Amino acid sequence: MQCPKCRYEPTLSEVQGSPNDCVKCGVNYEGYARSVEAQRQAREAEQAQALANFVAPHVKKMAADNRGAQPVVIVDAQMSFNSMVWFMVKWSIAAIPALLILITIGFLSVLLLGGLAGISK
Repeated sequence: MQCPKCRYEPTLSEVQGSPNDCVKCGVNYEGYARSVEAQRQAREAEQAQALANFVAPHVKKMAADNRGAQPVVIVDAQMSFNSMVWFMVKWSIAAIPALLILITIGFLSVLLLGGLAGISK
């Protein structure tokens, strides 16, 4: 068995004499493994805490309200040029009814406010 700390590989007689400890550096194999595991868990907890501090408060609230839900961050969207052009054409066509609705609302509000202004004179 090779020592996890100093990488010394003891002979058979050294292993028989001291099966749980390294004869070169004196480390206990099980204790060293426990300390390495504790350090790993502490590092993971620290990373989880740093990630929790990074998340916005409204995202934390939504995650708490919806157990099992996880926030999604989109890093990149790869689209071909033709797909992007077709998407933008559809987007502009879909904007036409919205523009007509906004123009109608604006016209009616001007008509209403103009009528009210005419009444007050």
